[in-house]
Amino acid sequence: MKLLDTSSPTHVLAQWVVDSQWTEIDESTQKAVASSWMNWLACALGGANSHESDRLIRALAPFGQGDAQLIGRSEKLDPANAALIHAFNSNILDFDDTHWPTGIHPAGTVASALVAWSSQTIVSGTDFLHAFLLGMEVECRIGLAVSPGHYERGWHITATCGVFGAAIAVGRLMGLSPEQMAWAIGHAATQSGGLVASLGSMAKSLNIAHAARNGLMAAQLARHNITANDRVLEARFGFNEVMGTRALDESLCAGLGQNWIASQNTFKPYPCGFLLHPTLEACLTKSDAQIFALDEIERITVTVHPLSQLRADRIHPVDGLEAKLSLQHAVAIALLRGEAGVRYFTDNAANDLVVRACREKMRVIADERLNTDEAKVVIHLQSGDVITRASSGAQPPMSPKALEHKFRELVAFGAPHCNADELLETLATFPQMANVADLIAMTVPQS
Repeated sequence: MKLLDTSSPTHVLAQWVVDSQWTEIDESTQKAVASSWMNWLACALGGANSHESDRLIRALAPFGQGDAQLIGRSEKLDPANAALIHAFNSNILDFDDTHWPTGIHPAGTVASALVAWSSQTIVSGTDFLHAFLLGMEVECRIGLAVSPGHYERGWHITATCGVFGAAIAVGRLMGLSPEQMAWAIGHAATQSGGLVASLGSMAKSLNIAHAARNGLMAAQLARHNITANDRVLEARFGFNEVMGTRALDESLCAGLGQNWIASQNTFKPYPCGFLLHPTLEACLTKSDAQIFALDEIERITVTVHPLSQLRADRIHPVDGLEAKLSLQHAVAIALLRGEAGVRYFTDNAANDLVVRACREKMRVIADERLNTDEAKVVIHLQSGDVITRASSGAQPPMSPKALEHKFRELVAFGAPHCNADELLETLATFPQMANVADLIAMTVPQS
């Protein structure tokens, strides 16, 4: 069956997802999605045994009994809550991925829902990666359609658009018809939510977690012919009209299957909000960068895009979660410690008295002439010297070697029971894998 109304963007997306063929996808895009999967798995394992994850699993224990295996843990839950836990764990360290034009972390909701579904049915590595790519592509395209006003108004775009990605991806594995896929989009839209006000708390990661669960449920509802608005993206009082700030145009569906927006996904080199990264790049990646003692510094001026100031001007974060969204904290650890790894965004690091004193020497300024991927840091020393550091645009993509290093670091941090070498060997041939559940099983602690 085909949805014949080509004037409906919702119909066009649904039909394209159903018709897409892996063999028609270029090799570079296939490699890019495999890297996104590797990065997501690293982040999910890195956060799998955090105290935040422990709390969430205890909270869900009375409601979520089932046989869906959790990544990196021994517990099992029902598939919907497994998807929720996976997404929460993969985001809690703020070390995930970023699609810079939208600010979406594309893999989080999609991979989390797919892993939950793949623990219940046999899914090949190729089918998994194909569904993963389709989900990320649709969520990023919808994100572009409502950007930049959507995020700027306070919607947490990874959650509000990520729910579509999860629904599309799981719906693809379920073999939904075009009509059912359009319903899945409709169910996803009406469950879309998440506020930027949650950033700095555990609720931020829960926004993404709810989107993963709701996306999986949207596909399940459509699979059983629970109807929804099948033109929800463009409908009166539909997603774009309610959540967007401009008219929906043909760019949403332009170049489907040819121009892969999801292949522009990037991976974080630092475990913190992506708007902090240009400032950290300015501080850490110059050949003459140096570590300073607190008493050497008189004052520091940090200049960023207005959105970065709005989201991350937090002079005294109360804990590690809020430190991940503090420009002052990022600059302080970069200048005082010379690095910005996982251990520098913990509760202890946030409350370090030397770091706190350094944060108090900073002023954050907004400059509309800068892009979100640009930043300038000026360090005034007690000696009278003035040192300027700047990041002037998009950073180069993470190399395969750097991504492998990140994978090993996160496995060691959050899932030391796992054999990183064996996991990396399996990921190298993942498209040939007959059953993704075999990889999930490799992450489970041995009793």
